[in-house]
Amino acid sequence: MQISMRVPYDEKRLRRTLQFILRPQLRLVRILGGVLIVLGLALVALDPSTSLAYVALVLGLLFVFAIAPITVARSVRMQSNVIRDGLHLTLDDEWVTLIYPLVESRLRWAGLDRVIETPEVWYIMFGKIQAITVPKEPMTEEQRAEFGAFVNGLHPAGK
Repeated sequence: MQISMRVPYDEKRLRRTLQFILRPQLRLVRILGGVLIVLGLALVALDPSTSLAYVALVLGLLFVFAIAPITVARSVRMQSNVIRDGLHLTLDDEWVTLIYPLVESRLRWAGLDRVIETPEVWYIMFGKIQAITVPKEPMTEEQRAEFGAFVNGLHPAGK
């Protein structure tokens, strides 16, 4: 397999990738927020004058609704300006190569943890928080089929 493509910078795709990577951690924050909301409501029902109840409610609402968008927005801002020029992505039988104008990264398929396919991209996971996003849009149908077969051969059954 030898697939090479130009991938323009796409902030929406970056946000979706960050949401995907942060999802397990943010799920725990949302669960904690739900617990705080229930606790706050229970405390308000027992004694509406308790300020701790309202603090628990406000924190719970923040944890459920605000932390995820704030975290993703901060993560986008923290990215290097190098990525804003887009990249050249090469996929072959041994390597994933990402070439930005000022940076180059190469990762061996042997270090692959898992591959997750969505309708728009493949998330190539090297560990729990390092993902390479392989967009389907710049690929031809033949390249999509070839790459899909390749990654399914590496990790059958979506692992």
